[in-house]
Amino acid sequence: MWGVAIVALVVAGWVAVRLEGQMRPRPMPARFERFFLNNPFRRWWFGPQHVLKALGPLAGLQVAEVGVGTGVVLEALSRAVGPSGRTYGIDIQPQAVAMASQRLASRSLSAELAVARATELPWPSHSLDRVVMVAVFGEIPPYDRPRALAEVRRVLSPAGLLAITEFWPDPHYQPRERLVPYLEKNGWRVERVVGNAAIYTALARPN
Repeated sequence: MWGVAIVALVVAGWVAVRLEGQMRPRPMPARFERFFLNNPFRRWWFGPQHVLKALGPLAGLQVAEVGVGTGVVLEALSRAVGPSGRTYGIDIQPQAVAMASQRLASRSLSAELAVARATELPWPSHSLDRVVMVAVFGEIPPYDRPRALAEVRRVLSPAGLLAITEFWPDPHYQPRERLVPYLEKNGWRVERVVGNAAIYTALARPN
């Protein structure tokens, strides 16, 4: 009886968080990200390996992550680009940027990090080979998403690639049936989608 009640409470809590995330998109506070992004269950269910598999070889490339959180994915990207590549990252939360910087430094890695918004990327035009968003696109308010995509288009090189990764049960999860048409409507060509309905990465280039 108690078990059923606990499960019901957890489900009700997730539904409430999910509805809040869809109605009022915003980043997860950095103090919560440290737990949710670093706990073993989350890394088992969704770890950086899903993103790396979809992106393919990154050695020597210029790769940026929009919404670095505590730096879990950025760490993997920094290892993947190797000494001849470079990683960059932004987050809207100064605390998250500080956590990501500390994480990389403790592992003898580095990236150029900045506090910035997805709608005002701090990188030069046509300077990046890959731009990565992991569970971030849904956190951008709907009215800002076209501008964020325009900024990604600006900073990507002519052969550059945008990778948007979504995974359930993230409160801001964007189903691929919604995301792919949205990208195409806003001037992107989705080349492929890697994964399944629960965890996937959409890879797109500007038209």
